[in-house]
Amino acid sequence: MSHSTTAHLTLPPLRTLRNYLCGGLLLAGTGFAGAADTPASPLDIGGAVRFNYVYKSWQPEHPHGFVGLDTVRLDVKYDDGYLIGSAQYRYNRFPAGQGGYTNHFLHHGWAGVRSGDKSELHVGLDKLPFGLLPFASNNFFESIAYYLGYEDTYNLGLNYAWRSGPVEWRLAYFPRDGGAYGGGGNTARASNRYSFNIVPDDDKQGYGTGQGDLERDTLVARAAWQVGGQANTELGLSILSGAIRSNTGARSRRSAAAIHAKGSHGPWTLMAEALYYNNATRHLPGETFGGLDPNSFVMLGAFGYPYPVAAKGIVYVTNVSYDIAGSVGPFTGFKLYNDYSALKKKSGGFKGSLQNVTGLSFSSGKWFFYADFMLAKHQPYMSADFGGFAAASPLHDSFSHRINLQAGYYF
Repeated sequence: MSHSTTAHLTLPPLRTLRNYLCGGLLLAGTGFAGAADTPASPLDIGGAVRFNYVYKSWQPEHPHGFVGLDTVRLDVKYDDGYLIGSAQYRYNRFPAGQGGYTNHFLHHGWAGVRSGDKSELHVGLDKLPFGLLPFASNNFFESIAYYLGYEDTYNLGLNYAWRSGPVEWRLAYFPRDGGAYGGGGNTARASNRYSFNIVPDDDKQGYGTGQGDLERDTLVARAAWQVGGQANTELGLSILSGAIRSNTGARSRRSAAAIHAKGSHGPWTLMAEALYYNNATRHLPGETFGGLDPNSFVMLGAFGYPYPVAAKGIVYVTNVSYDIAGSVGPFTGFKLYNDYSALKKKSGGFKGSLQNVTGLSFSSGKWFFYADFMLAKHQPYMSADFGGFAAASPLHDSFSHRINLQAGYYF
């Protein structure tokens, strides 16, 4: 993304804006479009179908892994140079080895305007402008920050971006989280969503804690400095402050801060981030499980299921990637990477979590591929310990590994 010098954002006449929006505007990528060229047609409709081969070292019932559908999605984008927008809806159907369930949700959906200085204002379900952007990872499963709600997270509100000299600024206000959608009878309704948010627990598909927390009134600010004339190094700072509203009516605060950097030299790219978060909850004594301090954890949920997460912690991310030039037959765009992230829990005396993903991504026409080898401990999606982001089970205290091979057709 690039911007020119900062100027005041001028909105269009109300009638013009109304006519565009009522005429079916919704909808363009998940980030700010910046100075991209306006396409011949401002409306673009597309989508993707993705398939996975999965092997999990902790599933003896699937000794050779399994193949299944991952996602079917529909994308709608609009950009006429001034009025912009984006939406994406997803449907997931996971095989037995992945839980044997379905769910569907709005990934994002916003409309906005871009001013003459390339500053942008978005209104709707949009990405949280926090930490490394657009992602704090190279691999398909992202970093530990994603599973804590601090990477690739979408909430409902206002999002404004502008540039002042070498500094890119982003400021956002989200009165609500991303909302809950639909799923099979074996999913937790409040967790049928893409983004990991603090959600009410579920008695049948969760932990039965009785916690009913929701995220409200989240403010996010991000500043990123482009170092050097070629803008191939970025140093950034992000802060977040919001409310947690419980089902008893009590309100408490959550906060987070991150320093992050990304730089490239030739084919090499390095990403690094250090993130601190704190969820200062006010749970009742009985809102717990397994004898844990009820305020030592919160319930986060997405993809149909909630799980406990340490209320306070520090996340470290270090990624390195190498772009391989040339092609092999019809395949090109090879990227070799190693993504490492770790969570040091600062509440409850919980054991730490970590994951390391070594992989290769490449493409061929409209196809895009990932080949990931994942090594993890106390990580719900990469080990047997689904409660691992809080009270880690002593039965799963060693490393687990997972292999994920994905083929996706994007149209």
